[in-house]
Amino acid sequence: MFKTMTNHLRFLAAPTTAVLLLGTLLILEERHFDRNSALLLTLLTGIAVAEMLPAAALGLVFVALVLQSFKVFPLILLSGVLSYAAVPVVIFFAVIGWRTRNTWLIPVAAVVFAGITTVNWFTDQTWINFIFGNQLYGRGVLRTLTYAFLIFGAFAALNLAAWAVGMAVNNVSRSRRAQLAAETRLRETTTELALEQERNRIARELHDVLAHSLTVIVSQADGIRFIHRTEPESVEDASRVIAESARTALVETRRLIEGFSTEITAEPVQKVDDLVTLAERLSSSGMRVLIETTGEPWEMTSLQHLTIYRLAQESLTNAFKHADRTKGAHLQLIWTVMSLELRVSSSLLRGGLEAPPDTTMPGRGIAGMTARAAAAGGWVETIRGEETFEVMAFLPSAGPGQRPEAGPNEPGLRVLEGATP
Repeated sequence: MFKTMTNHLRFLAAPTTAVLLLGTLLILEERHFDRNSALLLTLLTGIAVAEMLPAAALGLVFVALVLQSFKVFPLILLSGVLSYAAVPVVIFFAVIGWRTRNTWLIPVAAVVFAGITTVNWFTDQTWINFIFGNQLYGRGVLRTLTYAFLIFGAFAALNLAAWAVGMAVNNVSRSRRAQLAAETRLRETTTELALEQERNRIARELHDVLAHSLTVIVSQADGIRFIHRTEPESVEDASRVIAESARTALVETRRLIEGFSTEITAEPVQKVDDLVTLAERLSSSGMRVLIETTGEPWEMTSLQHLTIYRLAQESLTNAFKHADRTKGAHLQLIWTVMSLELRVSSSLLRGGLEAPPDTTMPGRGIAGMTARAAAAGGWVETIRGEETFEVMAFLPSAGPGQRPEAGPNEPGLRVLEGATP
């Protein structure tokens, strides 16, 4: 709406200029509306329509000047010399409104107008003698041509100056429009990028949540098939793990769908301490997990808590699916003043029954872990040996100045009973 109003006001500039110029000339020359005002009114009409109909306005000026040269319109003394001030104004607004490719027509028209105006001046013998203060006619052709050239040069310079100013205004206007268009495209791109990042974040979260939970559920469900007759007491434990895994996945999925971003909440959804529960769930599903902590923990942000938890969850889930479950997995947290290092190691299967973890596999596993760590300022590396596979993640701390006051005897994460390194 504001843009539409601006366009309407811009198109009113030429008619408003014509009205103001008319009032100014009527006052300065004490003019009345009569036959002697024909040239002035024609030129002012050209100003009024110059921006909307630039070609018609230039044609109207040309006709008016030609009619004056043929004495259809009154000559200079009667029409008034200030009427010619309208000509460069017409040229200026015509340049502003010109939309065709033949831009050379306007400067040519400016020079032609200057030539016709010079002819009109020298056609009015009384006016030309009055201007130069002596009898010009009969004083020599060279003298007359010299004065004619000076008058032509003055009008041509004035008209071409109006054309140049109009071109400059057009260039500034185009530059402004291009800048606004670029800013609009930038805002659209920024919005699309933000949406894409949010989609990737949600996809990464869903992958981490569902991959782990469904892996545990499938494992427990397969176990129930074989033990429900021989070990009925174990069915209850397996059912509990299935229910807890499904409930956790449901809660976290619902949170994502409802639009609650875990990165910006004051209280993190998952903390480093929750790794104990994660390890217990996997241990009860057939892969024992040993958690070991060294160093003194420091206060973590919500993003740091979630990052470490998700990296450990993805690493342990990959180990559960691809590694030798009978040998378990080892999760190590190494706290230093400036960083937290996460290491998850597991033993590879022998005999090729299952594909070991492959860092080149497409998907959101390793790539998602790398992107998640990078978002928190850290990095992830994978090391594959002959018999082991290890994931190493590095996460910088908030700095020594933001470390919590903690004593040397504060307990870390407990080591699970019965777990093996």
